[in-house]
This record gives sequence, C-alpha cells and structure tokens, in this order.
Amino acid sequence: MIRTIIIEDEYLPRRMLREKLEQRFSDVEIIAECENAEEALVEILRLRPDLLFLDIQMSGKNGLWLAAELIRMKGGTFAPPDVIFTTGYTYSEYLMKAFELAAVDYLVKPVSVEALDKAVARFRERAGTTTGLQNLMDALNEDKLLKFKSLNGLFVLRPDDIAYIEADRDYALVFFAGNAKEEYVFERLGEIEKKLPPAKFLRTGKSVIVNRKYIRKITNNSIRIVTPGANYRVEVSREAINKLKDTL
Repeated sequence: MIRTIIIEDEYLPRRMLREKLEQRFSDVEIIAECENAEEALVEILRLRPDLLFLDIQMSGKNGLWLAAELIRMKGGTFAPPDVIFTTGYTYSEYLMKAFELAAVDYLVKPVSVEALDKAVARFRERAGTTTGLQNLMDALNEDKLLKFKSLNGLFVLRPDDIAYIEADRDYALVFFAGNAKEEYVFERLGEIEKKLPPAKFLRTGKSVIVNRKYIRKITNNSIRIVTPGANYRVEVSREAINKLKDTL
C-alpha cells in the first residue's frame, strides 16, 4: 500500500482529490488529511507516510516551508516522504520549472484524472530511489535559481525568465521573458538587486533593473527589451541612459 497524506487548506479541493484517489487507486491508502503545514508536520512524523499531496499556497506557513522542515529533520530513522505538489496559481509556471529541474511531481488545480494518473505513475517509478523532495531542495539551493517573496510565500525563477524589474513603492514588479503577466515581489529593489548575478543584470537609475541579454535598443529616454515571448519599452531618465551607454 502507498500510505498517503493530503495537505490542503480548502475543503472542496481536498475532498475532490480524496475521491479521485480512492476511485482510481486501490493501493493508495489515505491515512490523514491536514488543513495546514504545521498540523501536517506533526502527522507526518507520527504516521511516516510514503507520499504527500502538498498544496504550495496555504494560509499560514506554506508548502515550501513544510518541505524545508522535512529535509532539515532528515536523518536517523526518519526519511522524508516523496511529494506531489499541487497549485492553483498562474505564476506557478515559473515555480514548476524548478520542480521539473528537481524531478518533483506537481498538479495544477483543479486536478484532472489524467494528470493524477501520470503523477502517481512517476511516484511508482521513483519509489525506493532519491526522494523528489530532496531533489527539490537541492535545486532551490543552487545559484541558478532565484527565490523571491510573493503574496503567498515564495516563487522561483531562472535569471533568463526575467526581462526586467521595476520598483513600485516598497515592492517591485517582475516582467517576464515569456508572455506571462507581471508579478509582484514583496521586496525592495535594492534587496532584489543583491540576489541577481551582476554579469546578467544592470541597474538603470533608481527604479529599474534590466536583463542585459534582452536589451536591443537605447534611445534618449527609453530602453527597448526584446525577449522570446514579449517586447517591452522601458522609460528611464536621460542621466540613466548616459550611464547605461557607458556601462555597455
């Protein structure tokens, strides 16, 4: 039997996932359901499941916090379970890239039976090998992935996912190299700048950081940024333009 815990803070998605699992997999035993990460941590340590269905965005501590706690506790008689993450947020496509790099399974809510079948099949293939959870945390700690605070916790990007970043009062907006809608980062631009590789990014004035890779044209008061999935025109001061020309 695959001993499983569902961790989801909303009743309806939790119930729907339970029903689909019970209908489709005779060897999946749901040994607990948890509404938050802290409750789940207690149950995981008590019941020692094989697999978690873990919501990323939850009220209070989120799914990534729980994943990090489980890895921190690894050792002795405790081995972290495998994880199939669930998410309902559009910006999570960037977080999913990190999961793909880390060989971690994920499902987009509402969960389809086809996606559920594939995720459980991937778990079966990986059972008894290195846990996907460990792979995820290893990937999150690599320099090639950038972690930012969001409204619901955390999202992860590769440098080339970013076209430019613009300050918005105490926060910042990330504009992507694809066609995804911009996202708020709940950090000041100065804090963000410290995380970015200086060889790839350039601060232009007080309020904008651009990815050098995508700069295509500089005028007297703007920068044209061209990416594989989107084009942008970013207005900056004449002073910033002069400094930018000198830097490039």
